[in-house]
Amino acid sequence: MKANTLLSSLKHTHTHWITSTSDRFALLFAFLSILTIALRWRVLPPAVPLWYSHPWGEEQLAHPAWLFLLPISGILWQAITIAVSATLLREHPLFSRVLFLSSFLVNFLLFLTLANIIFVVT
Repeated sequence: MKANTLLSSLKHTHTHWITSTSDRFALLFAFLSILTIALRWRVLPPAVPLWYSHPWGEEQLAHPAWLFLLPISGILWQAITIAVSATLLREHPLFSRVLFLSSFLVNFLLFLTLANIIFVVT
């Protein structure tokens, strides 16, 4: 795909209200996650529960800096969504909208997970 075509596709990813609204809210929740960590940083304990797939106990604990993994992964997911959507928008506009909605859902759930972790430890 040519660079001009790719840039024009990137501009057209936000022409539908679903994609533009989902994109804005996904990035809003990622920003709120970063803001929440920054505002609560001073009251966080030296270890927070993050690795819930590990057995209960010390193996689940991580340094509070690892909490930034949640919003960073949400932003990365959003970037992948935008890139894939830009390449597939013309042939599959519905798929593009579903990608943006899933990205919004991922960022929302990451924010809820972060809020729950911070609520439990503070």
